[in-house]
Parts: sequence; C-alpha cells; structure tokens
Amino acid sequence: MLKVKRLLVLLGLSVTLCVSAQDYFNHMDFGVNVSSTGIGADIAMPVGNYVRLRTGFTYMPKFTVKSDFDVKFMGKVSDEKLQKMKDMMENFTGQVMQENVDMLMSPKCTNFKFLVDVFPIPGNKHWSVTAGFYAGPSRIGEAENDESAIPTLSAVNMYNAMYLKAYKGDNIAPIEGASIIPPQYYDKFVEIGMMGMPLGKFSDGSKAVMIPNKNYMAKATMEVSKFRPYVGLGYNTTLSRDGKWKLTVDAGALFWGGNPHIYVDNVYKVSSDPDDCPMTTWNNEEGSWEDIQPTRIDLTRDVSEIPGKVGDMVNTVKKFKCWPVVSVTFSHKLF
Repeated sequence: MLKVKRLLVLLGLSVTLCVSAQDYFNHMDFGVNVSSTGIGADIAMPVGNYVRLRTGFTYMPKFTVKSDFDVKFMGKVSDEKLQKMKDMMENFTGQVMQENVDMLMSPKCTNFKFLVDVFPIPGNKHWSVTAGFYAGPSRIGEAENDESAIPTLSAVNMYNAMYLKAYKGDNIAPIEGASIIPPQYYDKFVEIGMMGMPLGKFSDGSKAVMIPNKNYMAKATMEVSKFRPYVGLGYNTTLSRDGKWKLTVDAGALFWGGNPHIYVDNVYKVSSDPDDCPMTTWNNEEGSWEDIQPTRIDLTRDVSEIPGKVGDMVNTVKKFKCWPVVSVTFSHKLF
C-alpha cells in the first residue's frame, strides 16, 4: 500500500512538472551569430515572462598578424667583428643570418557559452540584462615563425652549438682529428657569446634570450582562465510579422580571470658577466661540463623592457583583463 502511495505521489509530481515546463519552456529559438568572439550558434528558451536561457558555442576563424623578433649576438663586441662572424657562418653553413625573424600570430579560440537574459522592464521585451559564462581551452592564441625564417633559425642553432663547444674547449666540427673551423675563431665565439632573440630583462637585471627549438622553430602561446564570466546588455526585436524571426544585439565584457599569460619556451638567462656561459656549467664533483636546460617564461609577468613590436604587443595585452564583446544574433522560432 505504501509503495502504491509513493507511485501516486511521483506520478502527481511528474504531471505537475510537465505542466510547469509547458508553461515556462513553451518555445525554442535557434540562432546564428557573429561577434568579437567569432562566429557561432545557440538555442534559446524562455523561463516565464522575464527570463530567457541561451546556450551554444562560438568559434574564432583563423587569421594571422605578422610581428617580428630581433636576432642578436649577446656579447659586447664591435660591429666589424660581428659581421665577420656572420660572414663565416654563411660560408660554413650556406645560411644567411637575418637581423629579425617574422612571427605569425593567430587566434585559437573556441567557447561553450551559457547565458541568462533578464527582461527587467515589465511589458518591454526589447531590453535585457545578461549574465553567464564562456568556457573553453585555456590557449586562445599562438605564434610561430614564418617558413622564410627557418634558414636564419637553423643558422642560429648551428652557431650556438659551435659557441658551446668553443666555450668548453672542444673541437668545432672535427674531421679526422682536426677542425674545419680554424682555432683562432674559438676565442671569437667565446667573446661574442650566444645568439638568440632578446625578450627583455629579469628582475635581477639579467637578459632573457630565446633560441629556436630542435626543429628550428620559435613559438609563443597566449593562455587565459578556462572559465570566463560574462556580463552585458542586450536589445531584442522581431524581424517578421509572425514574430518567428528575431534579432538580438548584445554588448558586454568577457573576463579573462586576470591578465592573459604569454608563454615562450627555450629561454636562457644571460647575465651581464661576459665570462659567464648561459648554456653550460662546470660540475666540480663530477669534474665535467653540464648543459643548462632552457626554461619557459611568461612575458607578461617574468620580464620587463621587452624590445620592439613584441614589447608593444605585450604591453597592450597586459592592459586587458577582459575582452569587449559585441554580438549580433539572427534567430528563428522552432516551436
């Protein structure tokens, strides 16, 4: 008897919820939109007379913006000596060392969104206030060198390999017990120092220098929080007499969760001491050289005085704790 009563109660609750759902979720709209977060689609359902729920996704189409990194030697020597070293590297490797490397920056942003629209003015369904969130992968942008820069980056890696051998006192490019590089160049390698792309200074005054990875590539990524709150204001209107076609225009702000991070790998810390090699260190206990591994840094937090266009870009990014969102949605009533 008790089980029958429970079943009757559950049946009654189910009927009540169905009737309530029919009263509240009485139609659904499907929309497509274009916005400063990309292109996307969503569905919308009313909850009573003053609330609407929207959920969907946005995708930013890929495009590229060109910038560049300077390529420099880290030692303090004359321009004449630097040119001689560049000429020697070109003759030895066949690769021309350019003074900068073109970088192609592109967005990589896909978001799920859940928004709640509230219509605060009784009898007015045009104006709405919106709160909700976007969620997606933390990486929202990336940059890598243009293919035309690969000869320069490969030459940089070759030079640094020779510099490291010269600093350790090993033969450079040995062949049958001899060396292709004349010994008189060894001191010049040590004097000129490593080669790379300067990325500013650490808090202790030392330089941050990036070198290409083993595939002769230079890369950077921009990352933010995976969860991004949103607040905004919307205007809603119908486009057809039967009210099935609608237009919604939203303007608001998408919060990153602080300043974006711009990460760069393969970075060495170069001190102002010309006798200090940032790529290797001597282990007294083992009586041998140990190669220092490059590290990953955040350009927005770990360094300052970033030179060139990269510095301008980082300074701009640091000012944005949120992203302005302007969205236009065309929707159609499904039922």
